[in-house]
Amino acid sequence: MSTVHGRIRGRILLLQVSAVLAVLALWALIGAAGLVSATALPGPAAVAARFPELAGSGEYWQAVSDTLRGAVTGFGAAVVIGVPLGLVTGTYAAAEQSSRLLVDILRSFPVIALLPVFLLVLGSTPSMKATVVFIACVFPVFLQAQYGARGVTPTIRETAVSYRIPRLLRFRRVVLPSATPSIMTGLRLAATTSVLVAIGVEVLTTLPGIGHMVVQDQQGGASAEAYAYILTAGAIGYSINLLSQLAESRLLRWRPPAHTE
Repeated sequence: MSTVHGRIRGRILLLQVSAVLAVLALWALIGAAGLVSATALPGPAAVAARFPELAGSGEYWQAVSDTLRGAVTGFGAAVVIGVPLGLVTGTYAAAEQSSRLLVDILRSFPVIALLPVFLLVLGSTPSMKATVVFIACVFPVFLQAQYGARGVTPTIRETAVSYRIPRLLRFRRVVLPSATPSIMTGLRLAATTSVLVAIGVEVLTTLPGIGHMVVQDQQGGASAEAYAYILTAGAIGYSINLLSQLAESRLLRWRPPAHTE
């Protein structure tokens, strides 16, 4: 059985690598054919040639650090607030019903559209970037935690109540194990979103980070450097997704793996 799974994983990895190589080849062909100017779309070789110089500069790592600092701060606050509130409202029907309208209204606002308001209130500061990231991340975390807490079947819930199991023990042994898979899904989505939103804020403001460097290089005609920063952002997002999947697999070892045809 392990040999079969190994072959399947190998085929999937081969397909993924082939897709990446196909995109790079198409990118190079577009540049070589002159369909798009080199200023707007430099070739992959030109972009790759910029990475050694950028990796050796302090400005590059400072930009990465600024982006990650804002993303981690906002994401951490979203976890601290969103998970407990989601578990409470998911466990108690009265809390969920009373907060539903407010949550539906607040999560309907596009966070980037509210950026001018945050600029007026908080100014162009790192705390403003972390606040925007927090608002973008808190609702996925909150809703997934709530959904997981509500996933406890009525039979199990009624059994725990009928045996007069203390609330704290009921939460630890019943609610939390049931909600953990859903919580991990929310954390994985929010972690990737935090970096994307932080970069978006940097693009639209003067705050330092990867987004600001992309705009600065594009305006200065250094398109290869700009694309190098864009690829860096993609690599960060991909790494976060891999780490999230690894953490989820470790924490949820008790859950049987889901296989898709």
